[in-house]
Amino acid sequence: MLSIFILINSIPARSQHNGLDHECASVKARVGNAWMSAARLQRANRGSDTYDIHYYVIDLELSNASTALGGKVRFDARVISAEMDTFWFELNDNTTIDSIRINGQRMLAFSRLNHVVRVPLPATLPTQANVSLEVWYSATPVSSGFFSGVNNAQSPTWGAQVTWTLSEPFGAIDWLPCKQDLWDKIDSVDFFGTTDNPNKVASNGILTQVLPVGGNKTRFHWRTRLPQAFYLIAFSVTDYVEYLTYAHPAALAPDSVMVQHWVYNRTNSNNQTTLNFWRQNMDATDEMIERFSVIWGLYPFWEEKYGHMMAPLGGGMEHQTMSTMGSFGQDLTSHELAHQWFGDLVTCASWSDIWINEGFASYGEYLYRELAFGRANADSWMANTQNSGRQPTGSVYVPAGSGVNRIFSSNLTYKKAAAVIHMLRWEIGNDSLFFASLRHFLSLKANSVSTTDEFRSVVEAFTQIPLTSFVQEWIYGEGFPSYTIRWNQIDSTFYVWPDQTTTSITTPFFSTTLPILVTLGGTTQILRVDPSVGISRFNVGPSPVTAVDLDPGNLLLKGTSTVQRLNTLGTSVETTEATGLTVYPNPARELLKVSGLKGPFDWYLTSQSGQTLTRGKALDENEIINLANIPSGLYLLKCATSGGKTYVGRVVILP
Repeated sequence: MLSIFILINSIPARSQHNGLDHECASVKARVGNAWMSAARLQRANRGSDTYDIHYYVIDLELSNASTALGGKVRFDARVISAEMDTFWFELNDNTTIDSIRINGQRMLAFSRLNHVVRVPLPATLPTQANVSLEVWYSATPVSSGFFSGVNNAQSPTWGAQVTWTLSEPFGAIDWLPCKQDLWDKIDSVDFFGTTDNPNKVASNGILTQVLPVGGNKTRFHWRTRLPQAFYLIAFSVTDYVEYLTYAHPAALAPDSVMVQHWVYNRTNSNNQTTLNFWRQNMDATDEMIERFSVIWGLYPFWEEKYGHMMAPLGGGMEHQTMSTMGSFGQDLTSHELAHQWFGDLVTCASWSDIWINEGFASYGEYLYRELAFGRANADSWMANTQNSGRQPTGSVYVPAGSGVNRIFSSNLTYKKAAAVIHMLRWEIGNDSLFFASLRHFLSLKANSVSTTDEFRSVVEAFTQIPLTSFVQEWIYGEGFPSYTIRWNQIDSTFYVWPDQTTTSITTPFFSTTLPILVTLGGTTQILRVDPSVGISRFNVGPSPVTAVDLDPGNLLLKGTSTVQRLNTLGTSVETTEATGLTVYPNPARELLKVSGLKGPFDWYLTSQSGQTLTRGKALDENEIINLANIPSGLYLLKCATSGGKTYVGRVVILP
């Protein structure tokens, strides 16, 4: 890991977005599965527990020269179980605990196992009882990866020696007595950091006091009164210089949002200060806040601030109100800012749902480009993103118990998730409705957490657009489709028949509607084609169709696709009668039914190439068709009536 650290920090361009791998993802992933012990995985995301934390006081002695720290942490909580006879919290075994008090009483007996500290209580506490824990401790946290709980390094460009924290996903216990529960947001925090001059301590919220305390030391008091997840509490220590700007969201007029940049008080080899080097990039933050406040709702923490604190990491981390930044490239800055809505205001309910955090933050990069520089600029970003999203196998949804590399998969959690959100925007089909649904989601789940299904349910209810299949295929499913589009025109009727193959048997069919551009008579039309209905018909007028393009705006995550004219399409009995048949449920597993037929009929299940796999007879449309033992995939169901008519419907069979 040391050699990796040196290599990363010797390349200044690493902090710039390269279109292939986002810094936020790549840095987080460097922790590696070795750091993800089984004990940490088992303790993750409890979702409920015996007590609820509502207030922290963190008072620590800190240094920019090493990871050494020590002091006192107090947190106040409320019992939420029926009763409590043992109080527990998490703190790395590497720390030295000097003293523990609960409700002011010193606890002499406590045990430690797998980073869990258990303290027997002198008396059982009932539900809703208040409990206050105080812990005096010291430690020199050992770096267990580039993205460990506390780290110390020197900036290779600026020479600043910095100590900083990064607790996501399981590093908080390296420096903070806590409960690693995403559902238990902390209502309020007072953070006191004391360090040697001329260093400064940066943290979340508002700097309320800077107090000289003797011994050439200064005490910094930061206060936040806004709920936040445990892993978003953070600090960094070095010799900083402050640079203030102000954003002016329209919804807050005539007030403003303070933007507080803490950057190295250093000069590079070209005799340029850190502030002057990054000033123009940092100034763009104000506009980003203003633009995001329009589409997602007012910056959620406007009452306190938004800010940046520099540290020599190869990316950024979305600490609430004060992102930790290795640099200020446009995509990185917009990404970490977007997290303040998606990740901080609304947090994933489990690490399995982290695409909500990282997918929307990544899509924030696209949206800022679109709003500030135009669609073409944004679409070039999306093309790179889709290319990355096509690389891996696996789902956007992270399987339970996954290690850090999988949680922070750049291709899946960041890139593919952003591409899927872009497709969701197309599927909803109305930008005003799409962004209104996101604002509704953020408002409804503000200061809380969300599962994937909760996100789907909220957006679905607001837009009145069914999204169950979309989420099942694109979030829980795997792979992506490729298409062969066959079309024909007969008089004023345009026929289109999309065939589909997929890259994963886990998801044999994607039902996302297809944008197909038709050019005729000097004009163009975008047709929304449902791939699940087989052959679709549109009245386009008598002018001859001269060109047909699939997805000209590159909205869909797809493989290599072709478009070709089929002169017989729309001329056979089979195709002209196809729309009279409904197959349900679709997708199916073993059993299905049809409607739209009268009397007995013969049915044939064929492959898309026409090979008959199984057949049977049905007395009427109420009879169940059994397709047991048919492999999952996309098939054609042909139904021939005694009257000589043939109907065709597509059916997707799931595993």
